[in-house]
Amino acid sequence: LSSFLLPPSFQYLRRMTAGFIGMAVSIILFGWIIGMLGCCKQHELMQYVAGLLFLMGGTCCIISLCTCVAGINFELSRYPRYVYGLPEDISHGYGWSMFCAWGGLGLTLLAGFLCTLAPSLNASRTAIQKPRQENGAV
Repeated sequence: LSSFLLPPSFQYLRRMTAGFIGMAVSIILFGWIIGMLGCCKQHELMQYVAGLLFLMGGTCCIISLCTCVAGINFELSRYPRYVYGLPEDISHGYGWSMFCAWGGLGLTLLAGFLCTLAPSLNASRTAIQKPRQENGAV
């Protein structure tokens, strides 16, 4: 029971990050394929499925980014600063790579929302209304 209360080691966080990044990439690539086929053949269901795949890939991206940040914070808080050769007056940061990762995540989620909304916003097809039957007349 005490092993569940201990924080995970950095190796497990790395494996989780790599696993979720792999899942996110494969889901998003499959979403691109389904989305391109749906756009070329004008199948609304394929566009909707592509949007859902982008949203699922975005969820995996969120999990991988959070485990990456948790792993970095865990590693830096575990060892003394002099192990990394950093002077005391320098702090660590995430830089442009993390900014690009969060920006890519936002674009993936935006693509997911747009792909799921595309079939309902399609103005080229109009609903054909049937004549209304009154008093049982055919």
